Amino acid sequence: MIANSPQVCAAEFTAALIRRDIASALSLLTDDVVFFYSNGSVIPGKDAFAALMTSSWKVIENYKYESGESNWILQSDDAAAVIYSFAWSGIARGAEVSGGGRGTRLFARQPDGGWLIAHEHLSNGQWKP
Repeated sequence: MIANSPQVCAAEFTAALIRRDIASALSLLTDDVVFFYSNGSVIPGKDAFAALMTSSWKVIENYKYESGESNWILQSDDAAAVIYSFAWSGIARGAEVSGGGRGTRLFARQPDGGWLIAHEHLSNGQWKP
């Protein structure tokens, strides 16, 4: 899958995760992608991300995710960055679970002209004061 803009890449990545399509999600990541999560964990690379997501999907039922307001803070010919708010919910082992916060995604333009996510950093709190 080739995303012709960072905005398309972001939307397609979110859609792939919601429908639990790990192959499509991975196709929108650089090989050396790094995720920082609000619990302090670091997920380096596609294989680690795929393992984390597929194991989480086995536990979470009725998964819902939504991105809130976003602000594209950088876009050049080769790189882009967005900050956004997010919220998720589901049922894990019979109990309702939820979370949310703020995120930052960095995108890199590839030699084929497509855009991929190179980094995501999630943290607690609002992105606007």
